[in-house]
Amino acid sequence: MCGLTGFFRPGDPDPPPEAERRALVRMNNAIIHRGPDEDGTWFGPGVGLAARRLSIIDIDGSQQPRCSPSGRTVCVFNGEIYNFRELRQELEQLGHTFQTAGDTELLPIGYEEWGINGLLGRLNGMFAFVLFDADSRDLYIARDRMGIKPIYIGHFGNTWLFGSELKSLLEHPTFQRDVDPVSLSRYLISEYVAAPRSIYRNVEKLRPGHYLHIDAKGGERRERYWQLRWGAGQADWAYPELPLPRPGDESAAAWVPVLLQGLREAIRLRLVAEVPIGALLSGGVDSSSVSALMAEMVPDLRTFSIAFEEQSFDERQYSQAVARHIHSKHHARVLEPSRIRALLEDVLGFLDEPLADASILPTHFLSRTVKEQGVTVVLSGDGADELFAGYPTYLAHRAARAALALPAGGQLLASMAKLSNLLPSSYENLSADYITRRFLQGASLPTARRHASWMGAFLEPELLKLLNPDVLASLAGSSPWQDIDDRFREGQAAGARGLEQLLHLDAETYLSDDILVKVDRASMATSLEVRTPFLDHRLVELASRMPAALKLRGRRGKYVLKQAIGPHLPQGITKRRKKGFGMPVAHWLRGPMRDLLLDTLSAGAAGSSGWFCQSAVDQLINDHLSGRLDRRKPLWTLLMFRWWEQGSFGPGAGQT
Repeated sequence: MCGLTGFFRPGDPDPPPEAERRALVRMNNAIIHRGPDEDGTWFGPGVGLAARRLSIIDIDGSQQPRCSPSGRTVCVFNGEIYNFRELRQELEQLGHTFQTAGDTELLPIGYEEWGINGLLGRLNGMFAFVLFDADSRDLYIARDRMGIKPIYIGHFGNTWLFGSELKSLLEHPTFQRDVDPVSLSRYLISEYVAAPRSIYRNVEKLRPGHYLHIDAKGGERRERYWQLRWGAGQADWAYPELPLPRPGDESAAAWVPVLLQGLREAIRLRLVAEVPIGALLSGGVDSSSVSALMAEMVPDLRTFSIAFEEQSFDERQYSQAVARHIHSKHHARVLEPSRIRALLEDVLGFLDEPLADASILPTHFLSRTVKEQGVTVVLSGDGADELFAGYPTYLAHRAARAALALPAGGQLLASMAKLSNLLPSSYENLSADYITRRFLQGASLPTARRHASWMGAFLEPELLKLLNPDVLASLAGSSPWQDIDDRFREGQAAGARGLEQLLHLDAETYLSDDILVKVDRASMATSLEVRTPFLDHRLVELASRMPAALKLRGRRGKYVLKQAIGPHLPQGITKRRKKGFGMPVAHWLRGPMRDLLLDTLSAGAAGSSGWFCQSAVDQLINDHLSGRLDRRKPLWTLLMFRWWEQGSFGPGAGQT
């Protein structure tokens, strides 16, 4: 695992000046947490590449940047290629020689042998890399299929900048800190900025499964090399040693053996490391599945979890039960409210963009705990909810469709949404009043927007009250729902139908732009590598072939996964209600974080932002603190933006 950064000026025949070379060193040092073990730079005419290295495989070798033996191609790389040994053997049979025992070197050699598309089509892993071809002066920037590893790309004049994190780009003299109001509006809707946009103008996040080709004349081309497809549009069967169930076969008996074999193989590939390895274990189905199968392969497996004092958020009884059952050495740690202020300061120190997923705090706390215990690599259960329909929102669509099918159903839902504001607020995790309000507020929207509204913070009418008039004027002709609508249509074009459309939407937005961003930043800030077996692209393709009825059966989400893993877990784990990996924000904003909330967002707060109408912000604060309405999500979304803005621009800064 590493971090990368660099710059490229197509057509520039001169070596970078000394000032720009020093800038590249600063860019690289800005992401030292991603690779504290080694660093390196490489310069050519109009180009500079840099890398930080966290040594996990071939600890004493595989330094970066890495050149091919021919000297034609140089590469910087972040991530892991899990099938590198097989690919290396294939290249050796073709006459290529290797100087290291790691996975980085196969990228420039594989590119020279197979070309960029041939190389990407063979890789199984999580990665972002940059390849520079010194002969043709072409530069390629690529990202893995599911978006596990990040890559930012900025374009300012004739200079291209790139890096694993935005903070490295900020160190280059051409970078312009210009907040994009369109990205801000979409952040307020979704709680994250979806690719390909970033919070800044002229900076993009390369979408998963894509690469960018910049040629010697400055021409640019973005290509998709992998597409999540559904049903009959799926790629070749990824498990030739196992029988492919008949199309339309909805029996769990046909799919369970294939699913277990696919998950076991994905876990086995992710155990390759020369450092201590463990597992994150919350006690939910997803992390328990990975931990249970991993325990079959790893003697004395070490598992890790955190707990809360607030009972509605605490899952320690489940994680401890699973740990006892699989005989892992379990380490649990309580996240007390007194730790939040310091933890928040840490998180704001490494976040490049505003991200309102409050679970980044416990994720970082857990990552720090794991690292303190001497473990460098862990496996997690991320991705299972999006593959096998684990979120309660998938079930909620049935209720919304049924209500809308009634005479005047839309009017009925609108009236009920207003009445729901009269319900007393409990502030518990997934309480009945909270779920009811969230459901009714979005139930009348079109399918994709309804789904996103249940996961996000603000609705469009609320934005009209929140944003200042000049900000609204700058948004003319744009929709805060555009990313959601586009990804939903892409799913339809890829063969998704019904439930599959929602799974596709979540995989292309919420998973890649929220969950995986959260995990990457929170873990890499502590130099911890997190690997995600459920996001092995072959397992993803297997899941996308499964009939939807195997995922959501009756009221049970992840039905086939629970059938497969149930015999490996304690009784009751697969039947318990999903809690999610959250934290008690609603309580804390009225308690230990109340003063911080007021100091940041109330009228007269130092450096008050110029983006928002203060009266609308004050109403949200009053609703929450008075107990009238639970406003945890919009308030946390505003707080994270304001804190990010203060850190990025300094006190007193606002709209640019």
